[in-house]
Amino acid sequence: MTTTKLALLAAVSSVTLLGAPMSAQAVIIGLNPINDGISLQGGAPVAGDVTLTLAAAIHGTAVLTGLGADITGSYTLGAVTLVAGPVSAESYPVTSQTPVGSEAFNYSDPVGDMLMGTILWSRIQDNTTNPRLFGLMTVNTVTGVTPGFAGAFPVNSQSSIDITTTAIAVGGQARTLDQLVTNKESATVGVSSGEVTPGPIVGAGLPGLVAACGGLIALARRRRKQAA
Repeated sequence: MTTTKLALLAAVSSVTLLGAPMSAQAVIIGLNPINDGISLQGGAPVAGDVTLTLAAAIHGTAVLTGLGADITGSYTLGAVTLVAGPVSAESYPVTSQTPVGSEAFNYSDPVGDMLMGTILWSRIQDNTTNPRLFGLMTVNTVTGVTPGFAGAFPVNSQSSIDITTTAIAVGGQARTLDQLVTNKESATVGVSSGEVTPGPIVGAGLPGLVAACGGLIALARRRRKQAA
């Protein structure tokens, strides 16, 4: 019985230390504002659609939290063109992205942490003056100097990313995204806020715990048989 209890304790410790699911989920790269650089064209290329364009890369500061003291670094969003719509379930589903699934995302900080990934956007929130984009970022390369950074963003993993734009206005008048699309108007916005959050670490959580416990309990039983 004592051996089994020790095995279970070791399994829990192993999963907690190696997978670190709780601390990993608390890690966030917060994206600070960028004044402009994002163009919106309502009712294009067809009525009911919206085209969002970053003609060139835009840059801003970012704050890494969840791994000790906050670290202020920088981020870059690469050039991209999205076509989304028509509206469905209160959002505009992205129907095309150019380059296909490969908007560049870069993060770096003075400590030496660095991440390069590519974003695939899925939808744009509707009926708001501050549209919100939702997508997934695949990590291509990562360098982690801060303990836990590389573990939170392993290569080939996917992190959720969302961006809230600055307010839409046309001729000094506020517009929701729906109004912009209906009126076939254009506007320029920037980044109001955003965040990148790591996805689940493979092998962590309950499945990893069950597998680890099973293996250690089996080992304990074999040792008891050998001792008998």
